[in-house]
Amino acid sequence: MNIIPILIMDSFVSFISNAVPFFGEAYTVYASLTLLSTKASTLYIALAIIITALGATVSKNVSYILGYALRRPLKRTSAVKLIILLSNKAPLWILVIILAALPGLPLDDYLYIGTGAALISPLRLNAYVLIGKIIKSSIEIPIELLLFSSLYGILRPSIGLTTFQIIMAITFTALAFIIFRIDWIKIYIKLQNRIGCITKNKNEDF
Repeated sequence: MNIIPILIMDSFVSFISNAVPFFGEAYTVYASLTLLSTKASTLYIALAIIITALGATVSKNVSYILGYALRRPLKRTSAVKLIILLSNKAPLWILVIILAALPGLPLDDYLYIGTGAALISPLRLNAYVLIGKIIKSSIEIPIELLLFSSLYGILRPSIGLTTFQIIMAITFTALAFIIFRIDWIKIYIKLQNRIGCITKNKNEDF
C-alpha cells in the first residue's frame, strides 16, 4: 500500500486535532490505526512519528496566536508574569518539552497561550515543542500499534479491519471529548488545596 496518502492524512488529523485548544490528545491513536492498513515497517513507523509530531507542533501556534491576541488582559496574570520572568531560563523550556510529551492531559495549551501573551520567541517555542511531540509520538505510536494489532488479531474472525478502525477512532474521539470537557483548572485548585491541607496537618502534628 502507498504510504504517502496515509502520512498526509496523519499529518492533517494531527494538525486539526491539535489546533483545537485542549482537544489534541488522540492524534497518535489515529496514526496507529492507519498504520494497521500497511505492513508497518520500522521506516513507516518512523515517518508517522515525524509527521504527527510536525503536525502537532505547527498547529500549537493556534494557541500561541490566541494568547498573543489576548496579551493585554493576560499580561496582568501571575502565570504570564512568571513565563516572562523565565523566558530565557532552562526551567521554562524543560516544562515546554515535558508538557508537549505528557500523554492524556492537555495542559500544554495553557502554556502555549501564556507564551503567546508573554511574546516568547515562536521559533524557539516551536523547536522545543517539536522535541516534546517527537518524544510523545515515539512512545505512544509503537505501543498503540502493538495494542491495536493484538486486539484486532483477537477480533479478526468477527470484524473487518475498516470496521475495527472506525470503532476505535470513534471510541478515542469520545474519550478526547471527555478530556476536553474536564475543568483542569478546577482540578488543579482542588489538588493544590488538598496538598496544602495535608502539609498543614503534618506540620500541626509536630
